[in-house]
Amino acid sequence: MFLSLFWSCTDEDNTEYNKGDQPLEISASKESVELDALNPNSEAIKFIWTSGTNNGTGLAIDYTFQLDKQDGNFKNGISLDMGRNAYEKSYKNEELNDLIITKFGVAPDTETTFQYRIIAQIASDAMEPQISPVKTITVKSHKPITKTLYLIGNATPNGWNADDATEMKPVTNTPKAFSWTGALSAGEFKLITTLGEFLPSYNKGENDTKLVLRESDSAPDDKFIITEGGTYTINVNLISMAISITKGEGPEFTELWFVGNPTSWNFKLMTVNPLDPFVFHYNDDLSAGGEFKIGTVEGNWDAVFFRPVTDQQSEGVNLDVDKWAGDPDNKWNITGGVYKIKLDIRDMKIDILPFTPFTMCYLVGDASPNGWDIGNATPMTATSDPYKFTWTGTLNTGELKFTLDKQDDWNGAWFIANEADKNPTGDVEQMIYNYSGAGVDYKWKITEAGTYTIELDQLKETVIIKKQ
Repeated sequence: MFLSLFWSCTDEDNTEYNKGDQPLEISASKESVELDALNPNSEAIKFIWTSGTNNGTGLAIDYTFQLDKQDGNFKNGISLDMGRNAYEKSYKNEELNDLIITKFGVAPDTETTFQYRIIAQIASDAMEPQISPVKTITVKSHKPITKTLYLIGNATPNGWNADDATEMKPVTNTPKAFSWTGALSAGEFKLITTLGEFLPSYNKGENDTKLVLRESDSAPDDKFIITEGGTYTINVNLISMAISITKGEGPEFTELWFVGNPTSWNFKLMTVNPLDPFVFHYNDDLSAGGEFKIGTVEGNWDAVFFRPVTDQQSEGVNLDVDKWAGDPDNKWNITGGVYKIKLDIRDMKIDILPFTPFTMCYLVGDASPNGWDIGNATPMTATSDPYKFTWTGTLNTGELKFTLDKQDDWNGAWFIANEADKNPTGDVEQMIYNYSGAGVDYKWKITEAGTYTIELDQLKETVIIKKQ
């Protein structure tokens, strides 16, 4: 009995008990599928398989799903480690369309036959893998609809510079919808899909509420006209090919600069809150201390500045703010140290808070090695810089965010993504700091399993999530 108990504890991960003698088989929900561009997030097809047998050993079974063109041999196709106790794999319309175009080189609007199978490997080197009979499906692709969209034109913040066009943000839970709020000048604009490329573009259609896709230089190049400068909100839906351009009550300023003794009176650009364009942040080592104010025009000492109502106001929370040009030249005056500063130009309040770093940061989510078990969350590695953590390891497909205190009621301190289902860019991106369960719960979406390196800066509130 002692030996039995010892075996069951040490080999618990490999134990699944008797799977019976059923043959390993796989099937698809459809024999033929035409991928739907108008419903990118709807399920296109699902593959389902039986458990196969573990030959009465009680050992676990690992499954591998494979997909290839009909004339392939599965060596250059898709091979996905599905893990254990997994008996299905589904694809959404856009997901599968992107896969067959990028991986298999299938042209848009083309019907192609694919083959698929499932492999079952019992958790023992002495056991040969089981391979299901091969089956086929036909898939018709469609022309992809862009995942990115940019404003370009002399009405936009960056003019006609295609390399620095103004990015629109995807709208959560609305496929192929994008939105942007900011300052536009009198002039014209259109939309491009790729930085540095003027084609394809989305131009003005039959009226100011309709879009048309322009794919060649010979096509009409009609643009949207802004007759009066101001703050605008632009909403676009590339499925319905609709656009709305609304002049509204946006923030007076889209850029602000921290300037003062801690920066040797150099203007330093503040960060706009990803969720609220009226809120600006400046997080930095301000050890020199002393006076500072917040400018509205870089390098211009005669412009309007945001200032304390009372001159020489020290650090604190929910402090009153006003703005004016010239005298009196009120400034804040801090003792010095590392600070997180938040200015709200809607409510005209400022928080100036000394920052004490957390000692550790942890990965949480089904993309992380320990899943959603917050008590066993995966620790990152502290660096010589007390504000930075790194981690290298395997991420699964799924969701990811970061906990700073592993509170088991999930209401602790978190770093989350700046939008829902955020696909990591591999470059520096802004995070959102959430605490006490406040606000949204956006997560990163890891769409491709593999080895990743993560670099997180808790002071600057930035992260790099890069696949190796």
